[in-house]
Amino acid sequence: MSDLFHSLSLSLLLLPFFFISMAAQFNYSIYPSCPSYNCGNINISYPFWRIGSETSTRFCGYPGFGINCSKDGDQQDIPTINLGNDSYYIQNIFYGDQILEFPYILYEPKTIVLVDYDVSATVPIVDCPMVRHNISIGTLPFLFTDQNVNLRVHFNCTGVPPFAHEIPCLSSASSKSCVNKVNSEPANFSWDEYSCDDDAVVATVLDHELGPERLLGIEFIEALRGGFELAWERMGNCKKCETSFGRCGYNSNTTEFMCFCSGGTTTLGHCEGLGATIYAHVM
Repeated sequence: MSDLFHSLSLSLLLLPFFFISMAAQFNYSIYPSCPSYNCGNINISYPFWRIGSETSTRFCGYPGFGINCSKDGDQQDIPTINLGNDSYYIQNIFYGDQILEFPYILYEPKTIVLVDYDVSATVPIVDCPMVRHNISIGTLPFLFTDQNVNLRVHFNCTGVPPFAHEIPCLSSASSKSCVNKVNSEPANFSWDEYSCDDDAVVATVLDHELGPERLLGIEFIEALRGGFELAWERMGNCKKCETSFGRCGYNSNTTEFMCFCSGGTTTLGHCEGLGATIYAHVM
């Protein structure tokens, strides 16, 4: 009896290590229905998908996460994604890792670095690009990270208030453009006396791309080319699929959620086998 108890205790003790070992051996990239692609130096993989590929009618990824891969004049691949009606060059994607620490699954940060296409290195360099629009995420499951800072840009003003910084390359003797950090305006301040254009633009840039604030009017131009960072959240109906090591998809023909599993099967719930066992423990 003692030997049996010892054996059972040892088995229970080793069970978490079994799952960790199995998870380490689990090849998360083997999805016959969900191929990965390279576009330039960017890997297009779940939850992103390549527009125009064989998955275009059965999205193997999140709706709205489609990536265009076009060629420039030098026939170099250019990855872009649309946010709202605007196009953004993809500078990098950090997919993070899915780590199993039984009975929990942990996710390292997943982020994407984007640059407004009009100021990116993929178009002829403009010495002084003008920010023309705010960033619109809409209903996509993106979040701005704390690595960003928001800047408000005003154009064609009659002057520059003390807390803002003139943008020399967008200014003349009679017309000034300026930039300031959002929420830096004093209480009860009004821009009316400076007669700027009606539409100010909020530009989001990476904080580490900016130098001393006194140089903001000059350095924010280069900061625009450094881009901004977004993190993405798991979509609500994808949780049980992803927890079971599946990949969430969407059939645009039937408007139906789908879960792609590593063996090539597709379900409307979650994957079986190891994934189902882990999902049961997590839930």
